[in-house]
Amino acid sequence: MVALVLALAVAAPTPLRLADLLREARDKNPDLKAAEAHARAAKASVSPAGALDDPMLMVQLWNAPVDFSSIPVMVQVSQQLPLGGKRAARRDAAGADAAMAEADLAGKQRDVETQVALAYFDLFLAERTQEVDDELERILKVLLQSSEARVSTGKGEQVELLRAQGALVQLRSDRETALDHRRSAWARLAALLDRDPMAPSGRTTQPGMLAVLPEVTALQQRAMRERPELAASQAQISGAEAQAHLAKAMTVPDIGVFAAEMHTFKNPIGPSDFLFAGFQVNLPIFGGSKNEPRIASAQAQVVAAQQAEHALRNRVASEIAETYAHVLAEQHQIDLHHQLIPIARQAVESAESSYAAGRVDFTMVLDSARELRMHDLELATHQAMYEQRVAELQRAVGADLGLAQAAEAGHEEHH
Repeated sequence: MVALVLALAVAAPTPLRLADLLREARDKNPDLKAAEAHARAAKASVSPAGALDDPMLMVQLWNAPVDFSSIPVMVQVSQQLPLGGKRAARRDAAGADAAMAEADLAGKQRDVETQVALAYFDLFLAERTQEVDDELERILKVLLQSSEARVSTGKGEQVELLRAQGALVQLRSDRETALDHRRSAWARLAALLDRDPMAPSGRTTQPGMLAVLPEVTALQQRAMRERPELAASQAQISGAEAQAHLAKAMTVPDIGVFAAEMHTFKNPIGPSDFLFAGFQVNLPIFGGSKNEPRIASAQAQVVAAQQAEHALRNRVASEIAETYAHVLAEQHQIDLHHQLIPIARQAVESAESSYAAGRVDFTMVLDSARELRMHDLELATHQAMYEQRVAELQRAVGADLGLAQAAEAGHEEHH
């Protein structure tokens, strides 16, 4: 007996818990790994963006006329020094790019978590559909036995037996559809987790409701603080402002300084070593055709980034309000179906007993069984839709609202 229990424990797939899958996706999802590498690259580029250009070393051999009576060699080192705040502007622009990369990483993580939740609850719905079909199959088999008994005693019609058999065949067709949906959901989930889609999937847990659902205005305010896309939009504004500062700084000349030493080999007379030092500057004189249009373009980019951020705030507020309404609607549907299903189940039991006693016809029993299946499936659908809408609400807010805990807080169905 102990060996049998251990064998069953080994063979049973590990239960799928949403919280575990979310952690696994954060660690293994290839898209997240790519976004993390991009963020590291952008962060590492900040310091070099504001660094000085490499100094230049020049070595010259002078010999004119070419008689090799003396061989002068000059070694020169030069360094370009940007002025007007160009280095700081370039560093700020690179810092803004790094901030956008970090925000993109956070947004990608939220996207992956949302996709994991959507696939997970699609998997739950497919599993629940199979369970409902199994329950209906038990009812139909009992009904088939009653039909056979009634037909054999001459109390029923052959059509009753045929309809019961047809209902069982139709149920097998529905089960194949549910199995296809389950395989599809698991394939999407496995891809997000970097798993083998052909491996056993395990079973999902019965979901529950959020313990607390904040008011929509509180969620909108929270989104303005925590939504990754808004952080990226603000970083884009900072980057555009840095580019505008750089465009203005380009009107300030840069200075290049140099120092050199010349040594003359085989010099029979006079000194053999000479020192040189000097500087050079560029002349940004093309204002109307170069500098002013560049400044105007950079300033226009700032305005564009600011307006894009304003539009994004409006979309975020609208998205939260819409998704919030969907969550409430699904919650109400779940409550209503918890009231409907006990009534439908009692109707099936009453119709079965009445049919066995010959008080109702076969059609009433079959319709009652199908209505019970319909309500069971609608409840499972609304449960899955509720959790998926909560996942989308979390994505819209940019913060965790307790979905992972709710996914494992399911209770036994009221009915």
